[in-house]
Amino acid sequence: MFGLVFTKRKRVQKAHAQKMLSAVNEFSRTPAFYEELGVPDTMTGRFDLISLVASFVIIRLKQMETQESQAMAQRFFDVMFRQFDYSLRESGVGDLGVPKHMKRMMQGIQGRTHFYEMAFIGGVDENGKTLNVDDKLDILNRNLYSGVMDETDSQLAACYDVITALANHIMRRTDQEILVGELSLPAYDELLMNEKSAA
Repeated sequence: MFGLVFTKRKRVQKAHAQKMLSAVNEFSRTPAFYEELGVPDTMTGRFDLISLVASFVIIRLKQMETQESQAMAQRFFDVMFRQFDYSLRESGVGDLGVPKHMKRMMQGIQGRTHFYEMAFIGGVDENGKTLNVDDKLDILNRNLYSGVMDETDSQLAACYDVITALANHIMRRTDQEILVGELSLPAYDELLMNEKSAA
């Protein structure tokens, strides 16, 4: 009996996690990131952008500190890395190479989540020093653009505005919304407009 209840709960959580991942994927495929903001339209660039959006989901789940949120975080990781596994195999990576790539991707997401939490949520570094806008731009540049952008580049500044608005939007989702996969991410241009209005 309890096994059936657990299995059903796991199946429901997986469906909610998949719904959330679909929203992350859809937002990360916004052409403007690649055409207007200079994110490389490559497998690496797309992974970096998905990692960025997924990082805020992970941070928001971590904020809840409940068994349900921990379980949901695990389901989210499961469906996301199943997608990565499929993408790697579709791109021609063989069975022996997939685990190595997956390990690197896991480390990449964990590192990015840490830095994005500092830059866009906490606003301080590991030593408690307050991060200014230049510090935050540097974090975004290193983790999304592989450090190739000039710190004064207008594309980097515009991307920072969009990502700041995105982080604020996800952090404002209620616990219940997040637990049932309701991210309801606004369109890219709407986020940009909202951030400019709030500035």
